[in-house]
Amino acid sequence: MQKVSTQFKIFRLVLCKVFCIFALVPVYAALIVALTPYANMLEAQLIPHYFELSNFVEAFSSIFVNVFNSFFYAACATILTTLVAVPAAYVLAKYRFRGRQTVTFALMITQMMAGIVVLPTLYKMLNTLGLLNSRVVLVFVYTAFNLALVVTILKGYFETLPVGLDEAAAIDGCNYLDILVRIILPVSGPGIAVGAIFVFVNTYNEFVIPLFLLSNAQHYPLTLKIYSMLSDTTIRWHIMASASLIGIIPPVALFTFFQKYIIQGVTSGAVKG
Repeated sequence: MQKVSTQFKIFRLVLCKVFCIFALVPVYAALIVALTPYANMLEAQLIPHYFELSNFVEAFSSIFVNVFNSFFYAACATILTTLVAVPAAYVLAKYRFRGRQTVTFALMITQMMAGIVVLPTLYKMLNTLGLLNSRVVLVFVYTAFNLALVVTILKGYFETLPVGLDEAAAIDGCNYLDILVRIILPVSGPGIAVGAIFVFVNTYNEFVIPLFLLSNAQHYPLTLKIYSMLSDTTIRWHIMASASLIGIIPPVALFTFFQKYIIQGVTSGAVKG
């Protein structure tokens, strides 16, 4: 039995390393391209032969505003989605009312629908109302697209919390808002962190929604800025690779900082249901 357990641990360790290597290969390839001068771009390199750091300086100077835009959209959408999703998920998880199952089922159905299906209609509606190229409207659209997912995640997490917490608070005279703010939120950090991370990363990496709703280059997020670097005549691969590597720093830093909460949230049932 001990031998089988040891073999399983070794297999799991090897499998984890294989997955890590598989995930890091594209990043390593982008790093090689980012460090290579444009004149030497066609040279085959397994190990970097050049260290052209000026590529990163040039890329950063051209995408600084766009990185800020992406971070701004992601942060605002995360805050707004969390503020709406937390009370909605708590009600669905802890209260019994007519139509509760219908609402839960509708939330699941919306997650099965590709967002691009509704974007043409959304574009026409916003164009008619004169609301295209609006940062505020874009944040609300991001929130709408992520809300069902976060409500589902938090609903599963709230269902794992002991019912005694709510009952004890209700006996002490707490109303719904007091129970949520004073009792539930302090013990729900991991679950809320998981939902917030999902929204932030989804929004930060979003490409199709701003492609439909934005035409002002000053409002472009990083994804559209990198896409705009493509040209019919010349593609500056070294600058695109440098910009991509700079762009992944905020979400990677966020994951690293909140890693403990993400693991706690997942293992506590935050992705249940």
